[in-house]
Amino acid sequence: MRDQSDIGELGLEGIESEQPLPVNDILDILRLILRVEPLDVLMQKTVDTISESFGMKRVSLGIADDKTGLFHPRALHGFPPENVVAIKSHAYTLDRMKNDLRQELRIGRSCYYVRAEDQRTQYSDDPDYTVNSELAEMPRISPTDWHELDYIDFVMVDRLGNWIGWIEIDEPLDREVPSRDVLDRIQVLSDLAAIAVENSKTFEEAVNAMNDSKAYLDLIIHDIGNMVTPLLFYLSMMNASKDLNGRTSEYATNAATCASEMKDLVEKVRKLSELKDSEPSPRMTFDLNKVLPQCAEAIKKDFPAKKVIVSHDLPAGSCMVEADDLIHELFKNLLSNAVKYTPGPSVQIGVRLRESQSAYTVVVEDHGRGIPDSKKDQIFRRFAKRPDGFDGTGLGMSIVALLSERYDGLISVKDRVAGDCTMGTCFEVSLPKADN
Repeated sequence: MRDQSDIGELGLEGIESEQPLPVNDILDILRLILRVEPLDVLMQKTVDTISESFGMKRVSLGIADDKTGLFHPRALHGFPPENVVAIKSHAYTLDRMKNDLRQELRIGRSCYYVRAEDQRTQYSDDPDYTVNSELAEMPRISPTDWHELDYIDFVMVDRLGNWIGWIEIDEPLDREVPSRDVLDRIQVLSDLAAIAVENSKTFEEAVNAMNDSKAYLDLIIHDIGNMVTPLLFYLSMMNASKDLNGRTSEYATNAATCASEMKDLVEKVRKLSELKDSEPSPRMTFDLNKVLPQCAEAIKKDFPAKKVIVSHDLPAGSCMVEADDLIHELFKNLLSNAVKYTPGPSVQIGVRLRESQSAYTVVVEDHGRGIPDSKKDQIFRRFAKRPDGFDGTGLGMSIVALLSERYDGLISVKDRVAGDCTMGTCFEVSLPKADN
């Protein structure tokens, strides 16, 4: 590192005492850093801010590629278009970076002043950073004079101290070596920019992961869904054929059941995706005394191989709540869950409706194998593990929970017979009355 006499000769006076940043500079920097933006936008704003705030004619910024480890110039200010294209085509290794920014050239914590006279190696990409070749051939006039081949780099480091990029001053407007005060202020911006780059990378990774997930979701919903439908058709045709023997017919029936479950999974994924991504539809009023019997009849059709008996205990008159068309999905999933987890060919489900001053509570009781207390708080999570011996994805109850929340309601689960989970399960969904 240079001693203070060297720094004074270079025009970097005032190193002994760091000057506080003006309030406007601090606010500008914080506004820049606190906004999580796409990486290229952030980097361009950084070099533009440095140029405008500190009187710099040409500024460049580069960052390391996480996959290759190479450093690439990504944002430039003040360079002719042809130079910008050429500079952005270059890539630098960490070894070259550290060879260029040697310890003896360090004039601050992460600041390196590389004068024309200090450059050991001439690189093929050097002319791309040179705007005036005639000035590059001229000698330095005074120690404070900026030479065409000079540059000052502020190394950006991550939270672990690794080099992740640089901010480079390639030419001040007044062609004078910047003062220590200016360099200190740019150093602060460089440190904050490093944090912003990390945040922006995290943001972009999250966006990319979300886009990838959406692509996979579209694959499941569209492509796999389209494949299941003809599969179900051909399997039904096989079952209807008289050419199958008993064992082959059993295989075809089992395959049709699997395909039907695949179709059900695709439909649930689609509905769950829509619920998570879409804004609620405009509310309408629905009469629970009509919705619940409609859902019960739909469930009976969905399980033709089982005898589904739904007993209703509903009050007289209308029981109006505010919801959208998906309210049927809420109760169909509850009833479907009761059918799936009740073994045997016959299923008994009780549906009751209780009224309080401000809400209606729908109670759905089944006689299935029940849910242990240790599992009750997990069943509304996506992909919750099913009880041993039962198939399923766990998405149905997630839809129930999301829709209950969508309608400002509450859902709970308990044993049908208090203290004995093996006697079946009781779900309660409370929804606000429409007039409330």
